[in-house]
Amino acid sequence: MKRRLLLFFVLLVLLLIPGWAAAAGSAKEEPVNLMINGQAVQPDVPPLIQNGRTLVPIRVIAEGLGADVKWDEAARTATIKRGGQKLVLTLDSTAALVNGKQVKLDTPPVVRQQRMLLPLRFVAESLGVTVGWNESSRTVIANETPSVLINGKSPSKPLEFYRMGNSLYVSAQAVAEQVGWKDFAWKHPDETVTIDGQQVVPLDRLEKELGGSMTWDKRDNRVEIERLSRFTGAAAEGNSVRIDTTLPVTPAAFVLEGPHRIVLDLPQTELDDDLLAALGSQKVDEVGGTDGQNQPDQAGDANQMSPSDKPAAGTLIANIRYSQYSSSPKTVRVVIELNQKSQYNLEYTNDGITVKLTPAATAPGKTGFLIVVDAGHGGHDNGAGGAAGNVEKDFTLAVAKKLAAELKKYPEFQVEMTRTTDVYLTLAQRVAFANDRKADLFISIHANSFTKPTAGGTETFYYNANSEALARIVHRHLQGATKFPDRGVKQTAFYVIKNTKMPAVLTETGFLSNPTENAQLTSPAFQDKVAKALAAAIREYYLTYR
Repeated sequence: MKRRLLLFFVLLVLLLIPGWAAAAGSAKEEPVNLMINGQAVQPDVPPLIQNGRTLVPIRVIAEGLGADVKWDEAARTATIKRGGQKLVLTLDSTAALVNGKQVKLDTPPVVRQQRMLLPLRFVAESLGVTVGWNESSRTVIANETPSVLINGKSPSKPLEFYRMGNSLYVSAQAVAEQVGWKDFAWKHPDETVTIDGQQVVPLDRLEKELGGSMTWDKRDNRVEIERLSRFTGAAAEGNSVRIDTTLPVTPAAFVLEGPHRIVLDLPQTELDDDLLAALGSQKVDEVGGTDGQNQPDQAGDANQMSPSDKPAAGTLIANIRYSQYSSSPKTVRVVIELNQKSQYNLEYTNDGITVKLTPAATAPGKTGFLIVVDAGHGGHDNGAGGAAGNVEKDFTLAVAKKLAAELKKYPEFQVEMTRTTDVYLTLAQRVAFANDRKADLFISIHANSFTKPTAGGTETFYYNANSEALARIVHRHLQGATKFPDRGVKQTAFYVIKNTKMPAVLTETGFLSNPTENAQLTSPAFQDKVAKALAAAIREYYLTYR
């Protein structure tokens, strides 16, 4: 009896004092921290996470971001001005105005403890402020967006800089790519911070790893990155070509025919002063100038480029020449003229690149059901851009390699890839590769992109009537693996599936521009899943229609 009375008393107290229950629930929630312009901020009302968005007191917007904020009690609206930007947000409404244009918020402004809380990321980004989220410390980071110059020019893609304390953090990979070193890898994970899912590092540490000069003028909030490699020469060494540079760069490489030659474009690179002087001493009609207007599939005539030392007789190399192909952005083009069709492999060092050549293998005789796997894009052709700064050509090559490995598990299959490295092939070369080998099946791997980040889904294309059955089987397996929205099977005259003579399909696995899909497309485990699905589809087609 006493026990029942005690239980009744406890329940009564909890009902009379509901704040206890609220306090107990809120105690489980971890606090959200704020860092604005590098300094920790503790507002009188703590930030609130609602619908995945962080809301902060209006006073933080006004004082921390230097905005002019006015509250209209009658209209229940907050008007925020900063620079030339004007925002109008209404309490408990997802409708907002940005410079007079209506937009929809993910979560509306709310009132907590008699304070109006606004969605920080929306407000800050609308005002031109950089915002990021560090999950490990549950910290929202907001800071003035610095102006940026890379080798005297604006970045080709925006760079996100985050201020923490007196340091400025940025993605090492994003900077490396824009200064011409795409294959750069950061080797100090203990010095990274994860913001919005990407690894960022202190700018001064990045300078030591990448080379060059990286400065941050705190007073003017200006970042200047100077990292220009110099091309100091190229020479043949047997069936190899040594290209010397003062800083590592990742070239865009592609192959041309008629005559056979390999072309390498060295980004963010200029000719060494001695080479420029040597070029200047030659007649204009022997060397000529470059204005950066050459088309990407042209390597230039011999009289437009400086010849290197003559290669030894009896090698695969007929001649080597180079030029300052483009002055903006600075690009040096190296052309290796060949005595015969050759394959190549690139080896990198801190002071240059070695191009190793071998005679191109003749198309092997068919020993089974021949499948040609085509990794879309490559070399200077990046394809679509991803939400995290990644590019399509890397995805297509990764999946193509995995697919080829899966198909090779079946002894009745003979598998060849149009490319196995980051090289450029024309569409005609890809078609000829399959037709010359009399392939039985052709599959081209791609990923999609669109201006709206919400666009997504998987789709499969075919053109010729003999390819429709293959396309439907491939799409069923592929969409079943991705679980992305089903965009269907479509008949479209893409060059590689229109001009191949065998059943051919082109897959668009998902949208790199969609952050959710992109996160999966860049996952090796997900790529394995896609490759297995495509292999299963091809196996089903082979057993059903061969």
